[in-house]
Amino acid sequence: MYLNRQSGFSFIELLVVIVVIGILASVAMQSMTATVEDVRRIQTEREMEMLARAIVGDPSLIQNSARSDFGYVGDIGAFPPNLQALYQNPGGYSTWDGPYVTISFATDSTGFKTDEWGSPYAYSGGVSINSTGNGTAMTKKIADATSDYLYNQIIGSITDASGAIPGATYADSINVIISFPNGVGGTGSKTYHPNTAGGFTLDSIPAGVHSLTVVFTPESDILQRYLTVLPRHRSQVSYRLASTFSGGGSTMVDTLVLRPNGAGALTNLTRSGCSSNYQCVQETASDGDATRVICASGSFATDVYALDDPAVGTGTIQSVTVFCQARRTQTQGQVQLVVYMSGAEYKGATQNLTTGYATYSETWTTDPSGGQWTWTDITNLQAGIRLSGQNSTFPAYCTQVWVEVVYEN
Repeated sequence: MYLNRQSGFSFIELLVVIVVIGILASVAMQSMTATVEDVRRIQTEREMEMLARAIVGDPSLIQNSARSDFGYVGDIGAFPPNLQALYQNPGGYSTWDGPYVTISFATDSTGFKTDEWGSPYAYSGGVSINSTGNGTAMTKKIADATSDYLYNQIIGSITDASGAIPGATYADSINVIISFPNGVGGTGSKTYHPNTAGGFTLDSIPAGVHSLTVVFTPESDILQRYLTVLPRHRSQVSYRLASTFSGGGSTMVDTLVLRPNGAGALTNLTRSGCSSNYQCVQETASDGDATRVICASGSFATDVYALDDPAVGTGTIQSVTVFCQARRTQTQGQVQLVVYMSGAEYKGATQNLTTGYATYSETWTTDPSGGQWTWTDITNLQAGIRLSGQNSTFPAYCTQVWVEVVYEN
């Protein structure tokens, strides 16, 4: 007689199997956790790279053999105050051309501001973006300093159609005008005259693609170009006019320089190194901080000054340009050039100051109250500045103001 015998796992064998399965599961879970963390880290790095390109642009985007994308900085002339400004206009800025970030889902308009662990990125207008979601800091460096993108220099030269330089006769008859975003949502401009050899330097220009105009006034010769300004790069450009400097006929263009000689209708800035505000800014050559007017507030304050009477009174006035030498002391400081006539104040575009003294200007080709400039306007003209700093600890300074009147005779 045979008995049916069934074999099975003993308790010990079953326990060993369970332990082995547990070990394998633990290893698998650890491997899966490490994989998930790696994926999160990689996705966070990619997102920070995307944010950096939204801020300063993608250098690989080329149009007409020149870089064409400079992101938020190229449109505004300043770094964004926060990441939300990459998706939403921060204050009715006319030059804002966003959104600069791509939203993956229509219902998630804030996800780009947090890393893959759900922690907000740390960014407040500087040159780096930081993530700490995985417990270890991850940093995306955008630039070495904000000045790499905001304060660049272009060295250029101008000749006429025959390759001749302007010389002392025509240097003042050439205006080099560059327009660029002013950092607060609008557009500013600076006007330069070349030296007698035709050379000029455009200083403290933000990175981006900007409009540049060269005007040779005796011949009404206007040359317009788009100038690509790269970060941390001193570009060199050269331009040739269509006309010749010797072809001006009997019409000559002269420049009359007028400097402050008395107090004007508005005196709201404080002074240092002088007994009257106008004396702080009237010198022929800038004396830097030796004499200056000061705004120790984040709000604009205005000074206008009486000017020298013009030494001439005939000829057609082509333009009036107000210049100043000014600077900020910390991260904030702005200037607006001002003309004051018939009891009214007319101000130019807001321009961001640099920490070193630089020249700022605003040109009016016609009387801002309407019509052509007259010599009576020039005789009665007052001019000056609206200045703002950061606060009482970090003021803004202006050390020099003058007016140039370009006229035909």
